[in-house]
Amino acid sequence: MSQLIVRRATPRDIDVLATLIDEFAKGHPAERHPRSADRLREALFGGQPVARVLLAQRDAAVVGFAAWRKTYDWFWSMYGGDGLGLFVVPAQRGLGVAVCLVVAMCAEIQEQGGHFLQTSYDAGLSRLYERVAVGRSDRACHISALAFERLAGMTGRTAREIVRALPDKRLNFVPAHGSM
Repeated sequence: MSQLIVRRATPRDIDVLATLIDEFAKGHPAERHPRSADRLREALFGGQPVARVLLAQRDAAVVGFAAWRKTYDWFWSMYGGDGLGLFVVPAQRGLGVAVCLVVAMCAEIQEQGGHFLQTSYDAGLSRLYERVAVGRSDRACHISALAFERLAGMTGRTAREIVRALPDKRLNFVPAHGSM
């Protein structure tokens, strides 16, 4: 199997991203709602982008995406990232695409001065997030402190290397080197 690459989306990726979002929406109440590629382009690459998007690519095919936006935690007084969506095409699930996208999100959040990733997830991602994140019964979770720092440092590794080195969820309570 060829190597997986995770990269930032560009305006040239709008059509493929729109196709992935249509697939992501299957089973959602908005499944048949029309979506505009122009509106998506404006939302992601216009004057005031609302989110950042990473694409997972194997050979020439984009096989998944992750989207996040900058957030601020009032209680802990630090910036982080709010995970907005993560999708992997069905044929690529179980091959480490999701874990590579999560690691890339953590690295990008850290590059932007953030110290945590908070998100919600469905049953398909429960094994990944529940292994490393501090979660709640509503399937919302938080990756922070030393666990976040370790994940962010794994960018560029293979999925197998990442899975073998996933930090213990207790590291969410150990201060990271770059935090206050």
